[in-house]
Amino acid sequence: MAEGGGPDSGSAADPDPEPVTAQIPTPSTESQKQSIGTLLKTTLRKGDEWFLIDSRWFKQWKKYVGFDSWDMYNVGEHSLYPGPVDNSGLFSDHETQILKEHLIDELDYVLVPTEAWNKLVCWYGCLEGQRPIVRKVVEHGMFVKHCKVEVYLLELNLCENDNMDNVITRHFSKADTIDTIEKEMRSLFEIPTGKETRLWNKYMSNTYEQLNKPDSTVQDAGLFQGQVLVIERKNEDGTWPRQASHPKSSTATSRNFTTSPKLSSNSSATISSTITNGDSSNSGSTLNNSTSSGNRQAHCDFVTMTQYAKYLDITS
Repeated sequence: MAEGGGPDSGSAADPDPEPVTAQIPTPSTESQKQSIGTLLKTTLRKGDEWFLIDSRWFKQWKKYVGFDSWDMYNVGEHSLYPGPVDNSGLFSDHETQILKEHLIDELDYVLVPTEAWNKLVCWYGCLEGQRPIVRKVVEHGMFVKHCKVEVYLLELNLCENDNMDNVITRHFSKADTIDTIEKEMRSLFEIPTGKETRLWNKYMSNTYEQLNKPDSTVQDAGLFQGQVLVIERKNEDGTWPRQASHPKSSTATSRNFTTSPKLSSNSSATISSTITNGDSSNSGSTLNNSTSSGNRQAHCDFVTMTQYAKYLDITS
């Protein structure tokens, strides 16, 4: 979108044909005030999109159109013209345009519905290079549902099954579906359209849960901040690199779990000791055939120390 100029900007001398906004007459300040004022009363509905605007710019616009009664005496003054919509004050990084943390509604930004945003950008333009900050309305609450604009998106770490060191971070709304994430990952990792894929939720314990319900939302799937998602391509022979184990029993949802082969290969020896109520006579140990003599000695030392501790307790 083209940058907006002053109140009388948009001359025919500009050779660039792109700024359509310059060809549309800007309504009077009173019309702007009435139009935007009505739209700001729009009820939040799940799935709708709203836009963030820096409060500094919006306050300047309100002064210019006399939105509040105490600003009526300066309506339309050239010195109050807000210029193009500028959200610079909301970004922690102007290159990536990531929002600052802990921004407060009405103090740092205002929320406007799609129609209001389109009108303001049509009348004033938007600062060059800035992307609109669009957010979805989602439902909150377990028993009593209420709608809220999701200002801060969920950060997810995305990678491929055969190269988990190459992690790409992306942000998604809780209202986005698993299918939306999978399409984004296919695009990021340049997976051909005809190639069959599966999506996995990777946990810290090296356990993987298959996300096999494409219509489920991020919220429904229980994804959380910083979650790692892995996309898996089907082999040419029709098999999958990550063969799922038997589904974990669940009455609510059907979920497939699998563990990494690396996890099971490391467990060649197990040692378990049990002391019941401090009685060494009930203690037992289970050692497999690969347990070394050093481990046996350590176990004997442990039992001896337990008996000695019991003796000290009695004598004291």
